Amino acid sequence: MLKNKNVTLNGKRIVDAGTLVDTRHDILCVDGEPVKMVPDLYFMMNKRQGTVCTSSEGQNTRIWADVDPKYLHPDGLGKLHTVGRLDIDTEGLLILTTDGLFSHRLTIPEFHVPKTYLVYLRDYCDEKKRQDYIEAFAKGLYLEKEKHGAEFLSKPATIDWLDGENEYCNLVSSNAKIDFNICLLTISEGKFHQVKRMFSAVGNEVIFLKRISIGNLKLDASLLPGQYRSLTDEELEGLG
Repeated sequence: MLKNKNVTLNGKRIVDAGTLVDTRHDILCVDGEPVKMVPDLYFMMNKRQGTVCTSSEGQNTRIWADVDPKYLHPDGLGKLHTVGRLDIDTEGLLILTTDGLFSHRLTIPEFHVPKTYLVYLRDYCDEKKRQDYIEAFAKGLYLEKEKHGAEFLSKPATIDWLDGENEYCNLVSSNAKIDFNICLLTISEGKFHQVKRMFSAVGNEVIFLKRISIGNLKLDASLLPGQYRSLTDEELEGLG
């Protein structure tokens, strides 16, 4: 590349492969196009309840209070931000990144990235009610207008009922009911309060909500609420 292309460092062409580059301050270009020399950051976080996904850091009620300050404005990269949001009382999988194109691709409607939630419901669901929910959610539900959410018909969604605990259930209050009122809900959109509104439309109420997957990415069950870690190369590749 050094021999065949116009590689410049701070505006001066270089041909010596041993040239040292300061990745924080130097500008490296190939045929006039800047080369990003600092790899973007990609984290998965287990968002804790009571925190909000605002764009600014500070205050204990924001998720950024759980992030090492050195990652908030890393040298040579864009600002760390969330891919989508979770409500203040919802916990679970949240992706943090400095890569704007990556987050845009995961959030635009055209990609229909499925998201799965662990849901605890207020009311007991017998076998008939469980089947009724499965059929109703598969058809789509009409959700009435809320203060901050427009009315709409939800896209088909799938429910998998849990008769006992899974790897994420032990992270909720031990006095929550277990029989027939815990399920996994998978949706392909993310409207305002959508999961809560869907169950409200069939006469039930969500008492605990935790997102456990986005596309092929599953929340690391070993992460406690508020903890985060870097995504692996395999996890990033799985997100496309």
